[in-house]
Amino acid sequence: MTIRKLLTNFCLPWLGGMLLWSSCTVFHTMPLEVLRTGEARLRPETGKVAWLYRHFKYTGDTLQHYYRDGETLRKGKETVTLDSLLAEHCLTAAARALQQNGVAVESVFFPFDMMPRVTGDQLTPLPPSLVQKMARPAGADLLMVLETFSWFYSRFPGESLSHDAGEVALAGIWAIYDGHSGKITETRSMVDTLYWTGDHGASGGEALKLPPRLPALEMAAATFGENYARRFYPGWMTVDRLLVIPPTEEFRQAAEYAVNQEWDKATAIWQRYSADRFGRMAVSARYNLALAAETQDQLDNALHWITRADDLARLYRNKKETTMTGQYRQILESRLQEIRKMESWEK
Repeated sequence: MTIRKLLTNFCLPWLGGMLLWSSCTVFHTMPLEVLRTGEARLRPETGKVAWLYRHFKYTGDTLQHYYRDGETLRKGKETVTLDSLLAEHCLTAAARALQQNGVAVESVFFPFDMMPRVTGDQLTPLPPSLVQKMARPAGADLLMVLETFSWFYSRFPGESLSHDAGEVALAGIWAIYDGHSGKITETRSMVDTLYWTGDHGASGGEALKLPPRLPALEMAAATFGENYARRFYPGWMTVDRLLVIPPTEEFRQAAEYAVNQEWDKATAIWQRYSADRFGRMAVSARYNLALAAETQDQLDNALHWITRADDLARLYRNKKETTMTGQYRQILESRLQEIRKMESWEK
């Protein structure tokens, strides 16, 4: 299964009015919920995973104990060691996500302040002998390492009757080491930003408050870990697709059928216009047939129709149409490749 559902939150009267008065081709956005395959995979026999925070800091990383308050740079007053605390939130969230999604059987954590802080201009892998010395007693197949981790909190007080806003910008480098050989198998740089908005409650409702700096950093660190873990397992995401509506009554009717999830009726109309003799109108019909096939989890059929649409669009040398069909063709080819990769992993 690669498609869950087509989201239906369209205003049909608005769509009908738009099409009635349009004298040219209309492109209507339709959100679609599709399966996001994992972009990477841990080896099938992975059982226990060990997690380590390396505590490396680049020389230029000097703002971890400061934050931005409007236009002012302030120093935090917390007494906790932020490095170890935020690394704990990050790594435990990542480990929990992997276990809950069946990627790893068990996790073990080395103390989050075990590694001494090291500052430098170049990050080099851990020595294989050290990795083996840590992983073997723990019985870990893999050592997942947060090599370096940086963050910065900003708060932007709103004016009267306006909103406050806050954000945490994060950056880190992850590494995966083979617990048996001690060799590094992958490194990945990652950046992320989380945002919050607050409300002064001027409209009479209860005011929405921004989280203070420390809770905001803890939430952001946990989200950072979860986002890293997502690359190892499939999930759902919402994407936008285009419905192409040339200025004919039948295509307008087909669009309304599509919005109402009556794909069989819409497809019957597009099929009638898909022959070569309909020229550029056939490009639109074939494009929409590809969309209909994708919504019904028929990715091979979708690729068949978008390939025919792309070939015909190139014949007419219309730049807008060839860009549209070419991009959709690449999307479908990529999705099929990802699905087949995931299926090969499951065998």
